[in-house]
Amino acid sequence: MFENDQNTTGIDSMQSDGYETTVSGVENVTKKAKGRKAALMAGGIAAVIAGGSITAYAASDTVKNQLKLRVSSPEKYYSWVTEKNSQDLGKKVAGYYRTALDNYEKGQSTNIKLTYEPSEDAKSLIIDELFSGGISDEAEQAKDIINNSSSCSLCAGYKVKKGDFNTNIGFELNEKNIVGFDIAGSARNFDYFFRVPQLKEQWLGIEQGEEDENRIGFSYITRKFTKIYQQILEDPSSMITPEEVEAEVNRYAGIWGSFADEVELEKKESVDICDITVNYTVATVELTDKDLDKLALEYLNELKEDNTLKNILINKLEVIEDEAEYNEEIDDEIDYIKEELEENDYDNKVVLTVDTYIDATGTIRGFGLGSEDDKLTMLIGKDGSDVRGEVRFMDGSDEEFSIKLNAVESGKSYSGDVTVTYEDYDYKSEDYLKKDAVIKFVNAELKDNEKGYFNGDIIINIPDIDPINISCSTDGKSQEIAYEAKIDGTDYGRIKLAYSMDFGAAPEIPGKSDAFMVDVQNARDIKLDDYVEKSDFTAFLKKMFTDIGFEEDTADEFAEELSDRAYDAADNDFDWDEDDFDIDFDDDDFDIDFGDEDEDDFRSTAGDKIIGKADSATGAVIGGSDDCHDFSFEFDPDYFQYDNFKDNMTEEEFNQWMDVMKEFSKSSS
Repeated sequence: MFENDQNTTGIDSMQSDGYETTVSGVENVTKKAKGRKAALMAGGIAAVIAGGSITAYAASDTVKNQLKLRVSSPEKYYSWVTEKNSQDLGKKVAGYYRTALDNYEKGQSTNIKLTYEPSEDAKSLIIDELFSGGISDEAEQAKDIINNSSSCSLCAGYKVKKGDFNTNIGFELNEKNIVGFDIAGSARNFDYFFRVPQLKEQWLGIEQGEEDENRIGFSYITRKFTKIYQQILEDPSSMITPEEVEAEVNRYAGIWGSFADEVELEKKESVDICDITVNYTVATVELTDKDLDKLALEYLNELKEDNTLKNILINKLEVIEDEAEYNEEIDDEIDYIKEELEENDYDNKVVLTVDTYIDATGTIRGFGLGSEDDKLTMLIGKDGSDVRGEVRFMDGSDEEFSIKLNAVESGKSYSGDVTVTYEDYDYKSEDYLKKDAVIKFVNAELKDNEKGYFNGDIIINIPDIDPINISCSTDGKSQEIAYEAKIDGTDYGRIKLAYSMDFGAAPEIPGKSDAFMVDVQNARDIKLDDYVEKSDFTAFLKKMFTDIGFEEDTADEFAEELSDRAYDAADNDFDWDEDDFDIDFDDDDFDIDFGDEDEDDFRSTAGDKIIGKADSATGAVIGGSDDCHDFSFEFDPDYFQYDNFKDNMTEEEFNQWMDVMKEFSKSSS
């Protein structure tokens, strides 16, 4: 530890112990030799101390921080701390991003299974809720199925690699697979495939087809963002690299440290975090309205020089045409702030105070942001094995909201609780009362940082709600999270979530030649029985109901009924008739008679309130305000092109519609 008053070297300390390093007059050889030896020894010790200090400085963040703290001005020290922490943050963010890219490149697979194991009480409640009326034969079978069920599960598996993916979703009853659904796709050409393997092994493929500006879904904007989306899926780093992410974090995080030109340092300030006290160096910066404008100007100037962001917006996303447009948008804001600064119509009132809490290693452990009335504080600290954290928002002297962490470290595991204090309206007292929600955790330990596997028991206590007990465990290969659902004294059973993750997956994308391909633009021309025969669909449904537990006759009845409904609905969906979209201007419901001189007033169908007057020249009933809101309407015919409506009306009907709209606009204005 370096102190400000320790300016002595190793040689000086040797002198203070009685060793002489200089001579005067005549001295014998022995004495000179002793002095020379002493000098050499002192010099050697000094070299060792100096070398040790250099080594310690190179190896210890604590030594670096203490040296900077003592030899630097408050402003330079604060700038060094913020730069150091922003660089650390940039490296961490870039590291996470790089790991994600690597996993995406080599492929990743995830399997999830959500299982419900009902209790006997839960089964009785379900039966009472579903079958409170008369009991049919089918209902009796359903009751037996519920009573005989030990578990039901929703399963999902997912594989992804460079834009290619496949996934399967399935339902299990008593660990038996009932039905599944498969999806596969490729970002390279936007082709997607679907199937229910128990129904048919052949894939049903959906493709966009050839690009055509006149086809639905192929507008310029759609084509552009489709290509961008494909590019990102195939290679996310083509948008921004890990190195660029790190540079961007450093670029903007470092502005604040270099901006602060007046910093007040309080060394070894005792800071209370929950029930522990930690010594931190507290750096305080006070900002006026003028300071905030100057800070905004710093960020805007940095933004203008940000070539990485320019490249993304202009060349990759193409949301900005060129650099001139990019600069113009920023220059407008810069000019506005400069005008404000030149007018200098500010007072010296401090509107924002920023406190930064720095530990002995120079690591930022918290912030305080506040004004005269409000303050938000975020802190974390450690005293021995006690770990504490706090987020607190104060409105004057009143605590509006807080989150407090109270944990004890034991090896690599932690036990403790997180308390969330908030205000909630109480109907009995007709006032807002403070309430605490507490999350307790016991022996929580992260076992696999990359896959997120962890152990620990969690108890969630929320006011007016029964405690929620969650058990988390891992065998190193998968994660399991279990919840015992006990509410208001009733045991509803057990809910269990299991998931696993692996790397090196290779999704299998079906071939178009073997699939039943459908062009999305012509999907309405496809019949359901073009893909699968109704008899096969009925047989699939019958087997599904039989596997669930229904008797064969009942399963057959359900299958026939559902199959009829599905194929009737499919026929209606895909067999469109242009008459369904015909706009008949001769129909009385839509007829606007311009020649009826007898009708002066147009009245709403809801009553006699007049909402318009007949035009004296044309008879058009537009406008009016008798106890109604005035309104106006502007019609721009350039927005309407017949090609966009030709599937629903004739050109003559379209032109007649346009004439009506023109008269509407004319009379309204």
